[in-house]
Amino acid sequence: MSSRIPEVVAWAVIGYVTVLLPVRFWLGGSAAMDRLVNHTGLWSIATLLIYRCASTPTIDDPANQLAMGGVLMTATYQYSIGRIVGADAEPDTVWRHQRNTALLAVAATASTVLAAASAGYTGRSVDLRFVGVGLGIGCAFAVTYNTFVFTRTLLGPLRDVDTPRAARIVCVVLISTNAVLCGALALWFLHPATAWPDGPQLSLVQAAFTLWVATNTTLHAIPLVAELALRAGMDRATRTCRRLLPLWRDLTAAVPQIVMPADTRHESDPATRLLRMTVEIRDAMLHLGPYLPPETDVTQRDTARKRESDRELTDYAHRLIQAAQARKAGLPPASTSAPPPLPVAAHDFDTELSHLIDLARVWPRAKAAADSADRAARSASPAHGSP
Repeated sequence: MSSRIPEVVAWAVIGYVTVLLPVRFWLGGSAAMDRLVNHTGLWSIATLLIYRCASTPTIDDPANQLAMGGVLMTATYQYSIGRIVGADAEPDTVWRHQRNTALLAVAATASTVLAAASAGYTGRSVDLRFVGVGLGIGCAFAVTYNTFVFTRTLLGPLRDVDTPRAARIVCVVLISTNAVLCGALALWFLHPATAWPDGPQLSLVQAAFTLWVATNTTLHAIPLVAELALRAGMDRATRTCRRLLPLWRDLTAAVPQIVMPADTRHESDPATRLLRMTVEIRDAMLHLGPYLPPETDVTQRDTARKRESDRELTDYAHRLIQAAQARKAGLPPASTSAPPPLPVAAHDFDTELSHLIDLARVWPRAKAAADSADRAARSASPAHGSP
């Protein structure tokens, strides 16, 4: 087919969508939004494959007629997605209405193909004005209205000052690709009304639709990658939990009563596990405060203003290990006065977590040194029963 899209690019986009769509079906749920996104992907693949079957870039080719029906069908699903995102209707209601809208799109496509076949049989050229009264205007209105609804939905997050930068970028990209597709379709639908000579209108529609499919598939792949990382334990919260695990295990072993009972409803949520570990580590450190031996460095420092060095962190880790060992052994606190302040005065969760990650980084080395010193002390002590 004479097209503005090179064959290698077109087939690459088809393969890209074909690979991601089964993953989407596997990881996606059964909610109305998931079904709408999955059906959008199916119609996108079908439309791109139909475009590959066209031999000429004109509406006289039946493949192009079917492809335009696929574009219209995809637009109906995008409209439904926009309604759900914009909270215009309940998801289940939108899904029921989507089936009716899809039937109308199928009927419009069928009338286009039948009218075009009739025109070809009588030896006349296919003209949208002949295909069906108001069909071209109706299709243009459907796609344009879909773009309006979707754009209106995406403008809300752009106006919100609290919207993250990444979400703003996604909204801008979606609005841009929808505008490109709508512009190409408007150009094609205006062709019969203005009696312009045959040109690259259909090729522009195909190029715009291919760009739209590639962009939307990529944006839909972002949550898939996040879900795969979550299932593989490679998300940020799970990785942080693994880094804190040695520190958490040693401290809670010394103060087991502070461990909160597991909530099976939220146990699989990495963010919840990370929050629990952080709270339990800090509670254990508070309980171990009276058991901390004195600092080896006589120089006092302002921990609220200065981030401690590795040497200071290691010194604190050694003292915390000694406090944990003393409490596990049932020894009395090292001091009856108020517990010493924690190394960092954290005023928010991120600061607190950052300190605990730093402490967990030096913890294995400090624990190994403490175990080595303990073994050396036991080997140097007199044997039991010696005179």
